[in-house]
Amino acid sequence: MSDTNGPSRGHSGKKDNAKRDERLRSGSAHSPNPPPGEAWGIIGTILGGGGFWGLVGFGADRLLGFEALFFPIGLIVGVVAALYLVIYRFGAPR
Repeated sequence: MSDTNGPSRGHSGKKDNAKRDERLRSGSAHSPNPPPGEAWGIIGTILGGGGFWGLVGFGADRLLGFEALFFPIGLIVGVVAALYLVIYRFGAPR
C-alpha cells in the first residue's frame, strides 16, 4: 500500500512547496507577473505619503496662521518621499 508521500516520490515534497511559496511571496525572476498585491502596495504607499505629509502641512498652516503655505509643501514632500520608498522597496533587483 502506498500513500501520497510514498517511496516512489523519494521525499515528502515539502521543500518544493516551501520554494514555491517563497517565489510567490517575493516574486520570481522567471515570472513575468509581479507578486499579487504589489500594485496596491505602490498606490497605497504614494497615497499614504502624500496624505500624511499633507495633513502635517495642513496642521502647520492652522497652527501658524497661514492660509495655504505648508499644505502644498507637505503634499509635494510626501509624494516625493513615497516615490523614493517605492523605488527603493519595489525597484530593487530580486
